[in-house]
Amino acid sequence: MKPVCPPLLIVLYTLVACASVPTPAAQSTAVASPAPIAITVGAPTDAAIQNLLGVNIGPAPAGNNPNNQNLSQVYAQLNVNLIRTHDFYGPLDMAVMYPDRTRDPADPRSYAFAQSDEMWRAIVGAGSQPYFRLGDSWNNAKPPTNAQERANWVKAAVAVVRHYRATDWGVRYASKLTYVEIWNEPDHQQFWPKPRTPQEYYQLYAETARALKQEFPELKIGGPGLTPAGALTPQGNQWARNFLDYVKQHNAPLDFISWHMYSNNPNDWVTAAQFYRGQLDARGFTTTTQHVTEWNTDTKQSDANNAEAIALRTKSKGAAILTAAWIAMQQNGIAVSTFYRGPDPAMDAPSFYGMFYANGKPKKVALAFWLWARLVEHSKRLNLTATPNSPLWVLAGQNTSGEIAILIANPSSTAMRYTIAGIVPRTATILRVDDSIPEFPLSYPLGDQISKTQFTGNPITLDAYTTQLVLLNP
Repeated sequence: MKPVCPPLLIVLYTLVACASVPTPAAQSTAVASPAPIAITVGAPTDAAIQNLLGVNIGPAPAGNNPNNQNLSQVYAQLNVNLIRTHDFYGPLDMAVMYPDRTRDPADPRSYAFAQSDEMWRAIVGAGSQPYFRLGDSWNNAKPPTNAQERANWVKAAVAVVRHYRATDWGVRYASKLTYVEIWNEPDHQQFWPKPRTPQEYYQLYAETARALKQEFPELKIGGPGLTPAGALTPQGNQWARNFLDYVKQHNAPLDFISWHMYSNNPNDWVTAAQFYRGQLDARGFTTTTQHVTEWNTDTKQSDANNAEAIALRTKSKGAAILTAAWIAMQQNGIAVSTFYRGPDPAMDAPSFYGMFYANGKPKKVALAFWLWARLVEHSKRLNLTATPNSPLWVLAGQNTSGEIAILIANPSSTAMRYTIAGIVPRTATILRVDDSIPEFPLSYPLGDQISKTQFTGNPITLDAYTTQLVLLNP
């Protein structure tokens, strides 16, 4: 964690919890640090804890197995606020809704909405807003191939958005559609294959953004969902700069810029956020916000079934890294986040991207997400300082009743001890996610799968690759 502002120190209060016993396979056997890390909670800031609780796909079951689970109930437990319409592998892809780019986009017979309407209905029925990605999934990527197809695609994009805003979906949620993201990873060959050029995407973005904003001025329009390379490599940096230059020169709307991050280093989220903020501000896009519309740990395809991949995608190691990343986004002004992804499509790839297995059982990151949702309920962000160069990532908030919640992630392989100063709670509880938590039946609420400990006195132990939420009552 990096210090924020100087805190208002009230009185030192230290707390302790019984250390969990790590499982040998996933937890470090390293001894806790000899000197406790000092975490000091200060006065409220002017900032709020952001509702970064979106996901990609769901709540409808992914894949084709009839035993795959609907996640509507657990999404409600997680307070999922946004569901990005990407990688349903068919529904809500432009290649499916408007399959023939040569057909008249003004003719209703040019569209096929049945599958997509069913998925849209599932999203709004679960109480979430669709985050509308206008483009195609991994298996369907089909950019326009010429000027006429591009012109038709732009008009079709407006017609598709009109369809999902004008239809009464039973819960009258279509009118609350807020975000439209134009395409996905155009800097990736899978989504924008050669001979299509980056300039052709820039043109598609600008024409579509202008057309959408003209008909729907209240919508937030942006993109392009850049790969991690956009912020982390020189070539990616240049691609992003060229895109922003084109948008600026052609006076196209850019309410938000969206980017993706797959990494095991939480500082990469910091690097990306600072890079894009600097590039936006340098071009006068000072009110353009940042959306992270895909993010997860990074595993290599060849490593899909090895122990490290399993730890990163299913165990507490991945959950701690991703909690640190979530804190990094809070600390660096990210306005919207949609985790990639909700459910896995099949049970035969446990290290896939989902926070839930295909059968609905939660991975450890789903339990960590539950902690994030609890912190969001304490939306008044508090000042924090910590021992310099601490490996811990920390964020604190307070609710209207005065309860303080402190989210702490240890994404390192070494157990740590810490003290909390600046507050005097009457009672205190630690909620913990680590690999000592057993698997529960599908019917168990997520909150019942979180380890809970009451504590008093002395430093607190935080095991390697562990996430904690400390609740301090006034």
